[in-house]
Amino acid sequence: MKVQVDEELMRKLEKLALISLTDQERQEFMRDLTKILDFFNKIDELNLEGVEPMFHPLSTGKLRPDEPAQPLSRDDALANVPKKKDGYIIGPSTIGG
Repeated sequence: MKVQVDEELMRKLEKLALISLTDQERQEFMRDLTKILDFFNKIDELNLEGVEPMFHPLSTGKLRPDEPAQPLSRDDALANVPKKKDGYIIGPSTIGG
């Protein structure tokens, strides 16, 4: 099914996403969305007869076993941290100042 990406569709998407685009941004998004949908149309054309559906993209048998290992020491963990104080990482403030 081919979806026509036009101004009307873009304005509906803007409204749903609660965003406002300039005319130039809208044209860029229209081109990008058209390319994305064209790619999905190509996927739809594939002959998948006899191909079992996958519920997970990875084969479950190929994962390594989860085995405990030596944890990093505090000094090793803090070695590349840009800001630290008294053995703790100082992160950006999230509230106020």
